[in-house]
Amino acid sequence: MSISAFIPEPGSDAERLFHVPVATEAFFEDCWEPAAEELGLRWVPLFATGVELTKADVPEVLGELGRLRAWAERALDGDRLALLLARLGRLTEELPGAFEREGAVVYIG
Repeated sequence: MSISAFIPEPGSDAERLFHVPVATEAFFEDCWEPAAEELGLRWVPLFATGVELTKADVPEVLGELGRLRAWAERALDGDRLALLLARLGRLTEELPGAFEREGAVVYIG
């Protein structure tokens, strides 16, 4: 299984195509969850069970993703670091654009 971000009720073709892979469940448990616990993150742990985000949630989620990036850069190396940074980069880049339509919701899980 894997964790990804998508729009569950898309209102356009662009929203239907919005899909951002986050992590496999194993990689999430191995890297994302320990970091989230160490950093006291609120949103990131919810990705494991699934969470709906609104536009109002984005600044706080992006803040947590930035803290996760900083943690990864000091705690990981090699392939694990590269993979986590790649997934964080794409999610951070694409998430804000998913809320162009008023009332849009992004599900991460």
